[in-house]
Amino acid sequence: MLIIPLILILGTAYLVLNYANGRPMLALPFSTEETSKQTTGTPGKETSDLENRLKIANQEIKKLRNEATEQADTLKVKEQEITRLIAERDQLKQTPSPDKTTEEDKKTTKTASVTDVYAEMSPKEAATILNELSPTEVVPIIETIDAEQQAAIIAKMDAKKAAALTQLLATK
Repeated sequence: MLIIPLILILGTAYLVLNYANGRPMLALPFSTEETSKQTTGTPGKETSDLENRLKIANQEIKKLRNEATEQADTLKVKEQEITRLIAERDQLKQTPSPDKTTEEDKKTTKTASVTDVYAEMSPKEAATILNELSPTEVVPIIETIDAEQQAAIIAKMDAKKAAALTQLLATK
């Protein structure tokens, strides 16, 4: 009893599957006539078309692989350059700028040498020359001279210039 329903189910499944595949209802699974007609059509033309398409596809694949390799090489070079530039930037950040230091050193050296000249002069001669300069020019020169020498030079200067110079020295 169980066999009959099983046979009916299998038969129905066979018919449904054949219909779903586009075959006639009671066709044999492999028709030798249709298979022989399909292969005897123009096998040379279809095969050559497929071979040509395959060759073109293979060439395109090779071309894309070469491009990918070139891009990877370019990327490596750029990454190395970026790494080098970052290291160079970090090194420059760590070292003080020689230009700024050198300019400040030169200015300090010049001021020191001019100050030494005025310190060696007599107060009267130094006062005569410093009277001709503006008070803002005199301050960097006179402020590094010792207090006794400053007092002697300012005492010999013009009263108005000495007053302006004193004000500037007091604000520093």
